[in-house]
Amino acid sequence: MWASAEEALLPATPDPAAPSPSIRMCSARTVGFTADPGVQDALLPYQSGMLSSSDVTVPTGVRCHLRHWTQQLTGARAPQSVAEWLTDDAARVRSVLGCGALTWAVEVGEDVAACVAKRIPVLATDASFMASVRRATTSTPLRILMLLAEIDGCEESLASTELSDIAREFARRGLKLDDLLKAIRVGYAVLAAAFLDAADTLLPPAQSAAELRRISVMLFEMNDDFTAEAVASFLREQSAWIAGISAARLEVVNQILDNAEVSRAHAEDVLGYPLDGPHVAVVAWGSPNSRRDLRPVVNAVLQHRGAQSASLVLPVGLRTVWAWGTANAPQRRDLPSFEDVHVVVGQTSIGVDGFRQSHREAKSVERLIRLRPTSSPRTVAHADVALEVLLMAEPESARTFAERILGELAGGGERMRVLRSTLGHYLDLDHSLSKVAAVEQVSKNTVTYRINKALRLCGYDGATSTDLRAALRIHNWLSDPAADGDRAGSAEVQRRDV
Repeated sequence: MWASAEEALLPATPDPAAPSPSIRMCSARTVGFTADPGVQDALLPYQSGMLSSSDVTVPTGVRCHLRHWTQQLTGARAPQSVAEWLTDDAARVRSVLGCGALTWAVEVGEDVAACVAKRIPVLATDASFMASVRRATTSTPLRILMLLAEIDGCEESLASTELSDIAREFARRGLKLDDLLKAIRVGYAVLAAAFLDAADTLLPPAQSAAELRRISVMLFEMNDDFTAEAVASFLREQSAWIAGISAARLEVVNQILDNAEVSRAHAEDVLGYPLDGPHVAVVAWGSPNSRRDLRPVVNAVLQHRGAQSASLVLPVGLRTVWAWGTANAPQRRDLPSFEDVHVVVGQTSIGVDGFRQSHREAKSVERLIRLRPTSSPRTVAHADVALEVLLMAEPESARTFAERILGELAGGGERMRVLRSTLGHYLDLDHSLSKVAAVEQVSKNTVTYRINKALRLCGYDGATSTDLRAALRIHNWLSDPAADGDRAGSAEVQRRDV
């Protein structure tokens, strides 16, 4: 007996308990497939479009596996943490098309975000804003993959919640509709090029022409609805935002931060906040799925920093808050932490210049935190990481410097981490073996062995240790997600003899 081409693309004896296929059969001509050699020849006319499925037969009982070309997609860059950009669509793409397709989509999203930021430079000046842009630019290639592979249950639209969110954020940050439309045009061009190039590369010539046309037509037809949804979300949010006092306050704050001429009396009247006192600035942002009210968070931090009375709290975007407080009361050293919120705190400064300076310090700590491969929500004060802020003003240069100075000591693994920890304590504790031994709860002989081993690995020549100390600080911050100034780690690990 012979079966039809569609039947050959499925197991001959389906398991009743198995889920139904996730990719519908109408895409059969745009897929790659594997089958027994005798079946491949029978299916070639069908794959090339020369015959309909009813005209092609294959032996009954022969197993042939459907494989859409998008399942061949792979990422080209080093793996990164993408947890912030993963959505329900991402989980479905990974389940049906594989991790390679998901990684590829994330990288396309990164490329789109980078190109958009080049055309609209203001986006790149705010790490929180760029995080929202990247989340949106990642959601679109994921949706396109689902539509191309015709994954069951996929919405027949490229518009997503992430698209609406970023359109609203453009409005709340005071950008123009033209900026949003420019971002869509630039991003759409990058998306189209990525998908067309991928299909042309992965599909054989007999199949690529039809698939390239299908991709082009689909993107063209869906562009209107995609743009219309973004514009509608922007205009709705802009109307509500302009009507509120937050818009006026944010405009004045931006004038102050940009050192523009603004009447002090007018600024204080609009802000409802005195500009002469000692200021402490706070920036807080929630995780992508967090719905926590950030006002109580920043108020608690401001109180720990001595701001017991006047405060100014401004929502900036959908998940970020800027705040200032008048720090007249004594400050507490400890700062509260919150489960799903990052908080960064500037140092106390006086007057209008201090208003600007403390905010700049808080923003510099935010940029520093976002450099880490992974970073759990926590509260960080500029005073505690001021040196790291300076050292990593240019992250790639700092990383290169640290790797050059540390040499083999920059390697991964627990052994290298312990050696770096001991050497860092040794340099910070005035080269005192006894102090390091007490801190790490090991013998002086163990400390001596570790230090000598670490110095040999990094090729230290006995000159000044300044570069070495700086390199250790940079490496600890960029490479150790748990590092927060406590390089000692657990006592159990430190007692090991490496």
